[in-house]
Amino acid sequence: MRIGFDAKRIFQNATGLGNYSRAVVKNLASQFPENEYFLFTPNAKDQLSFNAEGNIKTVIGRGSVWRSFGIRRDILKHKIDVFHGLSNELPFSINKADVKSVVTIHDLIFDLFPHHYPGVDRTVYELKTKFAVNNADVVIAASESTRNDLVRMYGKDPAGISVVYQSCDDIFYAPPAADISSYRLPKQYMLYVGSVTERKNLLAVCNAYTKLPSADRLPCVIVGNGKRYADEVRAFVSANHLTSSFIFLENVPTDHLPALYANALCFIYPSLYEGFGIPILESMVSGCPVITSSVSSLPEVGGDAALYFNPENPEDIAAQIQRVVGDEQLRQNMINKGKLHAQQFEKSKVTRQLMSIYKQ
Repeated sequence: MRIGFDAKRIFQNATGLGNYSRAVVKNLASQFPENEYFLFTPNAKDQLSFNAEGNIKTVIGRGSVWRSFGIRRDILKHKIDVFHGLSNELPFSINKADVKSVVTIHDLIFDLFPHHYPGVDRTVYELKTKFAVNNADVVIAASESTRNDLVRMYGKDPAGISVVYQSCDDIFYAPPAADISSYRLPKQYMLYVGSVTERKNLLAVCNAYTKLPSADRLPCVIVGNGKRYADEVRAFVSANHLTSSFIFLENVPTDHLPALYANALCFIYPSLYEGFGIPILESMVSGCPVITSSVSSLPEVGGDAALYFNPENPEDIAAQIQRVVGDEQLRQNMINKGKLHAQQFEKSKVTRQLMSIYKQ
């Protein structure tokens, strides 16, 4: 079988959708080497490193117009059997390419939180996503939560949506190799990993710290970049005399994350909405207890291994922090349950699910 991918994210996104896309192709090529995999990317500029060799071939196009329309000729030229849009979109010419199509829909954040996006961006995202959902032979949702959003908001027949979860990178399954001593972190700390944006809701954690007794204010290490909202978080921390309770780390290399997770007392993720929530899986695999929001896909990913709070209730967040920080036996039980629950997201399982869809 000859399988094509919209590979823009593979070569141009260092995190998030890029990590998902790279993992999908790498795992398929390794587990099903009898197939050929074609990466269709709109240009050769600013390419991230990706080992495209052997049964993986790269097709370089001619910009964004080619990606949406001109790609049809190259799909036909390379005799692609199945084309997979890895990030919420398919070429607008896909129906003229004589190829079966699959699209992964990660989330509908632009519809659910429209005020977080410029109007033009929101319109483009919605146009591309609706086209992909209405024209793909199979729609893959990143979670049951995203599947429910597609049914509720776009009127998609649930029978036409398959849920295929994500896996996380192999580095989280191996003993941490990176030396993180240069960060000079405290012996015990709570960890957050992700972008520092309004939807990620870090101000709620800061608010929760104002409800905690000083003795329970375990230092919280924030790993992630942000702009305006990050400035708001820092300003709140300063105004409420919490500077000793929050440590901000930016531009942290991915290979440092396993050690940061493994050495944390617990992981906190107060997001208001996630299509999947990969940091929760990374944390569980790394042996770190998780406390997170009780909304969207997060209970799916955390299962019975995590503790949950109302992300809009600082008192509830504070109570769960106190509960985990003060109970070593609870933390160990959460670690054990997390490693067991994480098995359903193991890469060989989700890769087999994808291949089954392609073969159908």
